[in-house]
Amino acid sequence: MECPYCNKEDCVDEYIIEFYLTTQENFKRRKNTALDGTPVVCEAGICKTTGDKIWFCPHCKSLIKHVDSHRAIVQCPKCHKDIALPATNRTFC
Repeated sequence: MECPYCNKEDCVDEYIIEFYLTTQENFKRRKNTALDGTPVVCEAGICKTTGDKIWFCPHCKSLIKHVDSHRAIVQCPKCHKDIALPATNRTFC
């Protein structure tokens, strides 16, 4: 998978994506009410050129650039479906 920043393939940890997809299947099977069932994005790597985080959207299964937001739920820039940001990645002023 190519990095959305530099288009190289060595920035993305594909093992993490596979593990994430497995955990998402378990998440769907449980009656989880956290964030109204909105899936949390996967941090799939860090661009070796820019140092920016690379995220994986659980809806469209694509790599996206880091979304800088203070909100818990944002829209994927590619498929425009709701995704939840991990608490450690939200920006607070």
